[in-house]
Amino acid sequence: MRIFMRTGLALAGLIGAGSALACDTVLDPQQRFIDQPGKYCLSADRDEPIAILADNVELDCRGRTLTWTPGNGNDGIGVHLRRGDKAIVRNCRLQGWSYGILVSERGNAQVLNNTVVDGGVGIAVQGSDRPEDENAQLIGNRIFYYGQGQGHGADSAIAVQHAAKPVLTNNLIAGFRGGSAILLDRAADAQLTGNQLLDLNEGGSAAVRMEYSPRTRLVHNTAMLRRGVNARGLVGAVDATCIENVFINTVEAGFEQCSVRRYNVAQINND
Repeated sequence: MRIFMRTGLALAGLIGAGSALACDTVLDPQQRFIDQPGKYCLSADRDEPIAILADNVELDCRGRTLTWTPGNGNDGIGVHLRRGDKAIVRNCRLQGWSYGILVSERGNAQVLNNTVVDGGVGIAVQGSDRPEDENAQLIGNRIFYYGQGQGHGADSAIAVQHAAKPVLTNNLIAGFRGGSAILLDRAADAQLTGNQLLDLNEGGSAAVRMEYSPRTRLVHNTAMLRRGVNARGLVGAVDATCIENVFINTVEAGFEQCSVRRYNVAQINND
């Protein structure tokens, strides 16, 4: 009986995994637009961007790479979630784009387990202050700036602007040299949990910058700057809740601005 039960559980797990990975349409390498609901996937690397123009679209790149090619007649956005509701983008690798993934005027978008390398802004959410543009979820993504791309001039690695209630969980940013690793601009009720911001710019930068973004909640985030030269942790954390965050090599951690703060750790560099 026990063997039968274990076998049944294993089969149930495989069936569940199969449905989660199901793909209705393998995207043609030259197809740039998705304008119908459904589950799409990639079967090969490509140098064409992808724009999602419909509700209820799931794009699973399955680890394939989208590489920006100069002069290819595109706008420098690797995956663009334009218009509509409830889109999911997962398992994509984006190299060299001005924007790796851009969510604009779309609600309930999920950006999951993607990797962005050698580009400008890794992931951006640009709403229009409408309720329809709320609830973006950025989870488990990785953004690296160690190549020869444009990232050294990008203002932020992750930017959320004019879009309320975003959730940023377990994202990794490493080697960023711009102004703010994470920028929240008019992003009320944001939740940042378990993000790692490592080897950041040591001069005139901030790990997390909040502008007109009340009630931000920051829990269990880690920021490490390369050296403590005018390097700041939080900027604009008024009305924020800050719990058990760890900031290393900052000159100003910024926790004192938080209206609720508990068990945060800051290693201040006074050199």
